[in-house]
Amino acid sequence: MSAPAGPAAGADEQIPEAYARQPLLRQLVPRLVGLDRDHHRRRRHHEFGEDLPVVLLSGRHGTGKSALLGDLQQAYAPDAGPWPGPRVPFARINCATLEERARVGPEISNNSYAVEVLAELVTQLSRPVAGFGRLCFPRTTAGLLAVVSARRPGNDEELRVADQHTAALMGPVSGTDPPPTWDTLFRAALPASPDPAEFPEAAVRTYLGRQYRWRSRRLASRQLVRWYESYRSEADNRLRGMPPGAAAQPQPVPAAERAQAVARLCQEFHQGRGFRRGVERMLMAAFLADVRYGPFRRGNRAPRPLVLLDNAHIDAGRDFLELLLEQRARLSRGARDQLVVIATELRGDDSPATRDDNPDEENDPYPAAVYRSLHEVGRNSRWTRHGTASSAGVLVVPLPPLDTEHLERMLQRDDQASFDPYIATAVHDLTRGHPMGARRLCDAVVHKARTEEWVAAEELLDLTHPGGTGESVIWRLLNTLVGSENHDELCLFSLAWDREAAEQLAERWVPRRIDGLAAADGAAAQLERERWSRGTGSRPFITDRFLRTLLVHQMRSGRGGSGVDWFSAHALLAEHHRQRAAGRSGQAERDERSRFLWHRLAGGEAQEVVDWLHAEFLRDDGDALDWLHILRTVAHAPRPPGDVWFEQCQEVAKGRRDRLQLQADPGVDLEKQAVNRLLHALWYAADELAEADRTLADRIGQDLSFLSAQHLTGRAVLAQAAIRWPRAVRDGEDWPLDRRWQGDQPRTRRGR
Repeated sequence: MSAPAGPAAGADEQIPEAYARQPLLRQLVPRLVGLDRDHHRRRRHHEFGEDLPVVLLSGRHGTGKSALLGDLQQAYAPDAGPWPGPRVPFARINCATLEERARVGPEISNNSYAVEVLAELVTQLSRPVAGFGRLCFPRTTAGLLAVVSARRPGNDEELRVADQHTAALMGPVSGTDPPPTWDTLFRAALPASPDPAEFPEAAVRTYLGRQYRWRSRRLASRQLVRWYESYRSEADNRLRGMPPGAAAQPQPVPAAERAQAVARLCQEFHQGRGFRRGVERMLMAAFLADVRYGPFRRGNRAPRPLVLLDNAHIDAGRDFLELLLEQRARLSRGARDQLVVIATELRGDDSPATRDDNPDEENDPYPAAVYRSLHEVGRNSRWTRHGTASSAGVLVVPLPPLDTEHLERMLQRDDQASFDPYIATAVHDLTRGHPMGARRLCDAVVHKARTEEWVAAEELLDLTHPGGTGESVIWRLLNTLVGSENHDELCLFSLAWDREAAEQLAERWVPRRIDGLAAADGAAAQLERERWSRGTGSRPFITDRFLRTLLVHQMRSGRGGSGVDWFSAHALLAEHHRQRAAGRSGQAERDERSRFLWHRLAGGEAQEVVDWLHAEFLRDDGDALDWLHILRTVAHAPRPPGDVWFEQCQEVAKGRRDRLQLQADPGVDLEKQAVNRLLHALWYAADELAEADRTLADRIGQDLSFLSAQHLTGRAVLAQAAIRWPRAVRDGEDWPLDRRWQGDQPRTRRGR
């Protein structure tokens, strides 16, 4: 029992999307399942003894959620190796795929997402496990057969649902036999002229009398029916406000009426709405009871069943988890099931710049969940259920981005390859540790470095895909993340700050509709659905910074936007925000003015931006904090097309072009020169591919310190920025702004 179960991926062989995920893959999940990953031997359950959480892995597109499930599948249900097949009762469901192929809708009354998921789980979890036997689901199977067997005459979709589910629930057939249908399985139990209302009872009677006895002898039909009657009785008592166990046990059901007692589920299910939900709750309770009382029920004696649920944010997945969590919250402490559920959920960029300040139920479907970092769950997650809310049974583990060290390891594949030593940091700044993006870009760097003498960080976004077709690596990455159907429109809209700005672009250059809606509305719906934006009020229009960076570069390089000129688009948007700023005041006017200048700088009009910043700096009533806010926003504008920007911007930032500026404008003062250097230094530091060295960071501090002495009312604010912004630039962090700086004096290092 100690031989390896299959080719588990080692640390060096592991796919990049699973880098830095070892606390989950090799510590938390083995403790939950009770079986070692690399050897067929049991592990002691020293955590989650009775109450198990639903482990929810959350992250953006491409953060390796599905890759983690693939790694767990290879560990606990390998397709090849010394012991192929499941090592524990195992099931994996992609909710997105299930929802696409499921026949669910108002015109189909014998199916739902809960039925689809439960039928799939019963089918997969019933596979035999070497050395431990198999799980059986008599209660669940009988209930599901009752629900799916009823159909209206002439409804072909309902007939296909019945055929599909009954064939799966009644077990596999030999390879030479055709797939069974509902008629071949249950028609013999019907009278010569059957009434469609008799279909569910015929299916249940056949299952109880024949196939059921063949599949499991542990639970007699009288006990199965008694369980359903007990559930109904307890549900009625709960509605009356009676404590559990207060009422007497239900009377035994005669043998001739047992199939009819279970078939009652069908009538209730077909009534829809609350009645259907009640039946789904009963089926979930039956499923957990089958898991709880099956041959794997003895904790510390056999491994726990493992269910992997991909894309659980889809309606089908969220519906199943709601039923599961609700049922677990109702169970008494001694009657817990031992089902291990690892689910993945798509969430958007949770950075401070894009986080929603007022999350609603849609953004936070599990308000009572416990959050733990990946590092925390390594040795002991310290999870216990707190409160009676159903979502208290969820343990959320956000998948963190990769570190620069992980990217360096991806790049160190060939000792002969040569590239910019800053390139690992550039990839990290660009992707923010996004696993899929990091892998694709590192592959492209290594591929080119093997054939070229040198790979510079500035050309990172223009590398070709290693496939050899000459395709841009950015195009291939975008095709994976968002598809190619609306590529040009998304590239154009990536320049927009909000929905109104996107509508301005669409009105000028995008006449077609997207998903039946106006172009901006259709794109916004797609982005919100895939968690790339925060909805109607998203600012910017695409809130995920990594995706926006890729799309903006496509636009800048001329590979996106249907031929729309970069400078024309920014000129249009700058005028849009200038007009909006003219009709507003206060903070709203400041924000619109910032966006106007942002577009002017992206359009290459740096001198115009410097003139405006200088004029605002000299105002007697100017607010230094507002001025810094505008400067910080404007400095994050994307660079214009062309490769000369990297050299020219750095030269201006370090003061190497002060003499040229003085020759062009003899009347320029020292404050304007400082503003010019400061803007270009911050603009350079904000670019993902530019290396802000210590000299540049020190220059930012010097210019801010100089300007603090010249400002009439904002000396303290600018002095604080002179201390903290260079440090943030060196550390690659966001540049801080705090209104509490007003009135504060800069502290010395000794005073901290």
